[in-house]
Amino acid sequence: MKVIVIGAGFGGLGVALKLRAAGHRNITIYERAPEVGGTWWYNTYPGAACDAPSHVYSYSFAQNVEWSRRFAPGHEIQAYLKRCVLDGGLADAIHTNTEVSSAVWTGRHWKLTSANGRTDTADVLVAAVGQLTEPAIPPIEGLERFAGPLFHTARWRHDVDLTGKRVGVIGTGASAIQVVPAIALAAEQTVVFQRSAPYVFTKADVEYTEKLHQRYRRLPGLKTAARQGIWAYFEMVTAAFTRFPGVLSALGRIHRRVLRSQVPDLQLRAKLRPDYPIGCKRILISDDYYATLSRTDVTLEADPICRVTEVGIATDATLHELDVIIFGTGFRTTSFVPSVAITGRGGRTLADAWSQRAVAFLGLSVPDFPNMFLVYGPNTNLGSGSIIYMLEAQADHIVDAVDQLSQTSARVIEVKAATYRKFLVDIDKRQQHTAWHGCHSWYLDEQQRDTHNWPWLMSDYRRRTRRVRSSDYSITAGEDQTARMDCCSSSPCQRP
Repeated sequence: MKVIVIGAGFGGLGVALKLRAAGHRNITIYERAPEVGGTWWYNTYPGAACDAPSHVYSYSFAQNVEWSRRFAPGHEIQAYLKRCVLDGGLADAIHTNTEVSSAVWTGRHWKLTSANGRTDTADVLVAAVGQLTEPAIPPIEGLERFAGPLFHTARWRHDVDLTGKRVGVIGTGASAIQVVPAIALAAEQTVVFQRSAPYVFTKADVEYTEKLHQRYRRLPGLKTAARQGIWAYFEMVTAAFTRFPGVLSALGRIHRRVLRSQVPDLQLRAKLRPDYPIGCKRILISDDYYATLSRTDVTLEADPICRVTEVGIATDATLHELDVIIFGTGFRTTSFVPSVAITGRGGRTLADAWSQRAVAFLGLSVPDFPNMFLVYGPNTNLGSGSIIYMLEAQADHIVDAVDQLSQTSARVIEVKAATYRKFLVDIDKRQQHTAWHGCHSWYLDEQQRDTHNWPWLMSDYRRRTRRVRSSDYSITAGEDQTARMDCCSSSPCQRP
C-alpha cells in the first residue's frame, strides 16, 4: 500500500514513523514549508515555547532526549522532530517546499496535485495539516493604511528590529502571553490590546540540569515514571473539564489569589479579571506575563479597537501611536483542512460534507472519503494534557487500517454512515456536560457548536482508537462493493 501523508509536523511524522516501525516502506510525505516541524517551524517568535511539559510533549517511542527545560523552547522542539526523522529513516520520504493543493478519489486511489503542478497517487491518504496553521487576522478597519511593519506571531518578521520601537500587540492568547514579556525587554513602549482577559497561572518552569540528565541515564525508569505521573495529573484535570466542570471553580478561586499577589495595581487587576467561567477558554500559563503588564513601559488597553490609522491604533478614547503592530490573534480553526481541496466519492468535496458542521468519526474518518484519514481532526483537541498523546492514538488507528488493507485482498476502507451518525449523536450529548458548553470561544463554529474538543477522557480516546473494528468500517475489494469483507475474518489481521 502506498501511503501519502500531507504535513510534516508532529501528527504527520508520527503516522509515518509508526508505519515504518510496522514494516511499511511505501510512504511519501509532502510538506509545504522548507523544513519539517509544522507549527514549530512557523512559530519562531521571541519566547516561543510549549505549554505542556516536555516529558509528555514528545513521542512515547522517542524519549531519549535531554530537554533543557520543563517546558521546551520552540527551536528545541523542531530540532527534536528533525532528529526523529533521521532516527526513523524518513528523510528520503519527505518532500519539502511542496504544497498539495488538491486530492481527488478516483474510485481506486487518491490522485494528488501540488501547487507546482506535480501529481502523485496514493492508496491511502493521511491529511495531517494541523489545526493551527493558517493565521487569523481580524478585519479591522484601516489595516492597509498603517505605515509600519504589521505581521502575525506565526509569520514573525526577524528582519524587524523592535529595539526602541513603540509596539502594539493585538490579542492575549497563548502566543501573545509568551511574546509580550520577550519583546517588552527591548521595545520603548509596548501596548497590549485585550479583547477578553485570559486565566493565567504560574508556569513553574525550571531548567533541567546535567545532574538530572545523568540520573535519568542511570535510571531510565525515572523518566518513564515522571512521564506517567504528569499524564495522570492531566487526565485528572481532563476529568474536571469533561465530567465535573464544577470542580474547576476551585481553580477560579486560586486565580483570584494569583491576581492579588502578582498585580498590585487595582485598576490593572480589574482589567485582568476574566468575565467568563474558568475552563470556557484555554487556560494559560506564564511566569512573567502579569509582571510585564505591571511595568511602566507596558500598557494594557482593554477598550475595543475602532480602527487602524497610518500612525497607530485607535480606540474610542485613545490613539496609540505605534511603529510596529503584531497580531497574536490565533488561527483559522474551523475548516481543519483549509489548504487542500479534497474531493471524495461522486465528486463530493470535504467542504460540502462539512458545510453545516465539521465532524469525523473519532476525528479520523468521514463517509464518502474512502482510504482517507485525518490527523488532529475535528473534536480531538484537549483542554488539558498533551496533544501528542492523541496524535499517537490516531497514528496507531491508521497503522491498523493500513495493516488490514495490506494483509488481505481488500483495497478500500471507509467508515460506515451509521457509525458516523451515532458518533455525532454521542458527541452532541456528551458535550452538554463539559466546561466548554454554552460559552463563547474559538472552539465553536459559526453555529456555536464545539467542533474542536474531545469531550471524554484521553484514555477513552486511546481505547476507542486502538483497533479498526468491522462494526465501524466497511472493508471491500473496490468501489463496486461486491467483495465486502469482515475486518478481522482472516487470520493475518486478527489482533489479540
